[in-house]
Amino acid sequence: MENEKFNLTISDEIKSKWQNIINIMAEIVNVPSALIMQRVGLDIQVFLSSETNSNPYKPGDKEHFEDSGLYCETVINTNEMLLVPNALSDENWKNNPDVKLNMISYLGFPIRLPDKKPFGTICVLDNKENKYSELFINLISNFRDAIEKDIELIYKTHLLHDKNLRLNKSLSEKEILLKEIHHRVKNNIANIEGLLFLQANSSTNSETKEALQNTISRVQSVRLLYEELLLSNDYNEISIRNYIENLVDSFFLVFGSGTNVVIEKQISDFSINSKKANSIGIILNELLTNVFKYAFKDVEDGKVFISIEKLENRLTLIIHDNGIGIDQRIESQGLGMSLVNMLVEQLQGSYHISNENGTKNIIQLEL
Repeated sequence: MENEKFNLTISDEIKSKWQNIINIMAEIVNVPSALIMQRVGLDIQVFLSSETNSNPYKPGDKEHFEDSGLYCETVINTNEMLLVPNALSDENWKNNPDVKLNMISYLGFPIRLPDKKPFGTICVLDNKENKYSELFINLISNFRDAIEKDIELIYKTHLLHDKNLRLNKSLSEKEILLKEIHHRVKNNIANIEGLLFLQANSSTNSETKEALQNTISRVQSVRLLYEELLLSNDYNEISIRNYIENLVDSFFLVFGSGTNVVIEKQISDFSINSKKANSIGIILNELLTNVFKYAFKDVEDGKVFISIEKLENRLTLIIHDNGIGIDQRIESQGLGMSLVNMLVEQLQGSYHISNENGTKNIIQLEL
């Protein structure tokens, strides 16, 4: 890394991906707060905060860094993981500022820039004693690695631009770099997915197993997007049919095994911007999760019809099941449906749900 001054700019697309990461972290570990902290000048500030209930931290909150007594100060200064199961019973931590917010347990990792200088931290905090398992420690470490790869990509892209190479050479190097980074990120995500599968298979608690299955399907949607990007010659667009069909098949392996549910797919073949494809994948995943959790109670032979069509610049996604209908079933009001509504709004689309021999979800988006 050259010793030039560089203003690190995080794009909205990367921020959105990091936001999904800390939302997933908070859900998996079942804590009120997951954060990405950033060192800015003499201060340390909340860069991103999980969208969870009872989270006292908001993006932009900041404190003076030196001698603050904050957990993240120690993580950055030592450049090592910090685990504090219960600050109230620890003489070194019982008076730290986060205790005033009732955050008494902490697990955090340093996030480093390519030149090994600190960017900040990624961490989870709990309002009760929490020793955190080896699985969760490995999981958050893998998420940290994925974030550092994103930062590395930003730095290397900047260096390629500053070297002012001839256009063809610059594009060629960038394509190789993007493929390398996408491959590394895909492998990191696959590692996370594997850890979650191991934990789900070993869990005897039905609620824990269900939560892990939900998370596995979300992680799969991101991994499959990266696989499509690696197969594509254009890193901005992918085939919607390949992506969605692979996503549905992977989802069924997690939720459909051992059931009598049949999924019928009717997916038009067209290219779509990879960012919008990611959002559509998340929407589809959350709605299918809702179907498999609630629609087929006392229904012997479940059927799900999935359709995606494009007419001019409008995409229509339909998910139609033959289940018990929305009047009789309990609708999920958690993170899943919140993500669906948020993403549809961000894409300036519309979402309609109705009873029609089961439940019919219709989402329309402008491309």
